[in-house]
Amino acid sequence: MLSMLDRKRIVASFEQALVALKAGPRKDSLSPRAVAVRAHEIYRSGAAPGENPSSWETFRRFTAGRLAIPEVVELLNAAGIRSAARARLDRQKLRHVFEEAIQRMEARLVKGQAKPLQIARRAYAIYTQDAADHLTQPSHHTFERLIYGKTADPEILTLIESASKRKDDSR
Repeated sequence: MLSMLDRKRIVASFEQALVALKAGPRKDSLSPRAVAVRAHEIYRSGAAPGENPSSWETFRRFTAGRLAIPEVVELLNAAGIRSAARARLDRQKLRHVFEEAIQRMEARLVKGQAKPLQIARRAYAIYTQDAADHLTQPSHHTFERLIYGKTADPEILTLIESASKRKDDSR
């Protein structure tokens, strides 16, 4: 992956991205992901015709883990940008908030107006409403991934499916 890309240009892209983002309005809440996305844009803008640079996700991998480029990691550390600690989900609380979200939306479910994404958003709001530490709480994307894609949670999908069946039975 790195062999096809120019390492010096990658590091220069990250340097330019840091300068651009540090001058912006959200300079206090920068993440390695935001810097990687901007660095990827900069790298692509300097690409030769016909050159197909890797995805922004590849650039995110240059910030941490086994594909991390030491110079990039050093730049991020010097700028005070670190990955946030991953939030741990409390499985029991998670099931409870989805049940509560389904219960609160039951009238809309019966009418066929509620969608799984709306249930996930409601469950997220319930889950995070009393969170004391906002730095270690999960993101709303985490809750969306619980109902869509490869990381969908079978238990939560079953809850939503059974609520939908109750809707169909009530007709």
